Amino acid sequence: MEAGKRKYSLSIWLLAFGYFSFYIPYSSLIKAITEGSLSGASGSVSGLELLPSTVIATFIVMLLFITLMGWWKYAGRRTFFGLSIPFPSRVTFISGIGFAVIIATTTLAYSFNGVSIIFALLLLRGGVLIIAPTVDAVFKRRVRWFSWTALALSFTALGIAFSDVDNYRMTTLASLNLAAYLTGYLARLPCMTRAAKSREKALTYRYFVEEQLVAMPVLVAIPAIYALTGAGNAAMDLRRGFTTFLGSEAIIPALMIGIFYACLGICGTLIYLDRRENTFCIPLNRCSSLLSGVAASYALAFLLDQKPPSASQLVASGLVIIALLFLSPLHHLDIYIAKLKSAFAGNRKALPSIAEDGSRVADLSPVTSRLMPAARRVFLFVCGGNTFRSPIAQAICTAEIAARLNISADELSKAGIEVISAGVKARPGEQMKPDARLALARLCVTAHDHVSRSVTADMIEQAEAVYCMTEEQRRAILGIAPTANVQLLDPDQDIEEPHEGEGAAERFARRIQELIRMRFDGFERKPQLQG
Repeated sequence: MEAGKRKYSLSIWLLAFGYFSFYIPYSSLIKAITEGSLSGASGSVSGLELLPSTVIATFIVMLLFITLMGWWKYAGRRTFFGLSIPFPSRVTFISGIGFAVIIATTTLAYSFNGVSIIFALLLLRGGVLIIAPTVDAVFKRRVRWFSWTALALSFTALGIAFSDVDNYRMTTLASLNLAAYLTGYLARLPCMTRAAKSREKALTYRYFVEEQLVAMPVLVAIPAIYALTGAGNAAMDLRRGFTTFLGSEAIIPALMIGIFYACLGICGTLIYLDRRENTFCIPLNRCSSLLSGVAASYALAFLLDQKPPSASQLVASGLVIIALLFLSPLHHLDIYIAKLKSAFAGNRKALPSIAEDGSRVADLSPVTSRLMPAARRVFLFVCGGNTFRSPIAQAICTAEIAARLNISADELSKAGIEVISAGVKARPGEQMKPDARLALARLCVTAHDHVSRSVTADMIEQAEAVYCMTEEQRRAILGIAPTANVQLLDPDQDIEEPHEGEGAAERFARRIQELIRMRFDGFERKPQLQG
């Protein structure tokens, strides 16, 4: 998580509830159709026979959702024969392939004979829980104590449920399906973590759209190609799925399965793309689905006289609920109470500016900042590609404010202060340059988990002040928002990216640090405000 950027929100819990709600009918319908328990359906249906209609429905609903939300505008584009069309990046292409594999293998997992809904969930969820902290470790993301606790409880729940071995039967085909499912996540999660786990909504929407742009066509095309060219029982089942099954009595519930998966896929993907660590997001997602599996099993037991969950499965579910409590906002209760008190007290006093009038953030005490959590001040640093100059300035400014308030960078959000960066020519999703990280380390400044992003009108509107590296960039920002408070970080000259050379990056970082300190301490030269 980016230092000083934590924003407490309940939206991820609404997504988790949506995921839980859609997963119940999704998994129940698959089990009922494939076991021939659904009234009105003639006999059982194989998972491969069911797959074509479900993926077609998922394809249609997912693309319809993007269209209705107006998210196509966020996708990257390429021009072909004079026509600009949405086009994925290399990262979202890999992630899209992984997601297509995940969708297909999830549906198939519930269709195997002898594999209950809960056992299928345990198989699918256990491996991803292992992948989550591994990816966080690779990308050096901070994992908070309650995320580790929830992860441990989730593993304990899996172990208890797996101990009930008499109720399970694992086949070779089910094992291969599980391996393909986990491979999909091994491809998808690192891509998400590298390119999209930030609080910038435009970046999240771009990733979502580009991933679906790949996943949905692949999801339909691969089964269709195998149905046309393959041999054996699997190919025959797929052919029936694309032909005779479409006119059968089971087609309506099959299409509903695809619709429900599209809905839960939207919720699940947005949970994964949340800026928080994977070790938080994935246990939240997995726990929601495990609880939905218990609810679906009881629904089938009540409606279709199928076997209810065992005692071990119920104990495991209890541990999952405890894990969710650890992930819940209860450990942030003091923050919500403080915000409510501030709102009722009408305490809206703004924090002093760090730039235009020479006032000093250092005059604020930590006590004062904690009494005003509702006051939010945003400062934006802008350069070209958002991989070197502005990320360095963002990190240094964050560290400088935290030091002057005598609090940690993580506590800045409680003081209502946020420092961000962007680029006027950025390619979203790129990492901070290694030289920049090394330069910050030599200044004893912590480098945040950074991915580049393009500056937007919304960022500029939220920012109290925008600091650009060059006059060209300043004019570009004024072109987007003519009334914004846009200044050059160095009023006397442009700050160009240094040429490669020993110590160049460190010297650059020290220069940025000096300029930012001058603004805090108040200097005689008046910053340029005119366009």
